[in-house]
Amino acid sequence: MQQKEFWPFLVFFVLLMSLLKWAPGKPWIVLVAVLGILYGWITKTWAASVAPVILADIYPVMRTSVQLADFSYWTPKKSIPVVNIMVGALKVSFVAVLETLISARIADNRTGTRFD
Repeated sequence: MQQKEFWPFLVFFVLLMSLLKWAPGKPWIVLVAVLGILYGWITKTWAASVAPVILADIYPVMRTSVQLADFSYWTPKKSIPVVNIMVGALKVSFVAVLETLISARIADNRTGTRFD
């Protein structure tokens, strides 16, 4: 087990759970996330021997080839049949309707009302 990744996780996890139990209803996750970012920056800058290993350390190519999306496969020579687009749109709309109904049911259970 990698100790230098486990112990900070355990400390931040216990801190978060303790804060949530001590003062519920506050956005403690934001505070713990900021503390985690500061921990990573401090250890990377001044204490490299205890710095946690991140994906960019394992895969250095990630530092140079960061892209939000790669659309190089999409060329004017390739076309998507309209039937495929329609089927995909129907699948997405079906899932959206189901999620809406589930959300309405949950809201009804919480408020004691009925949706129409």
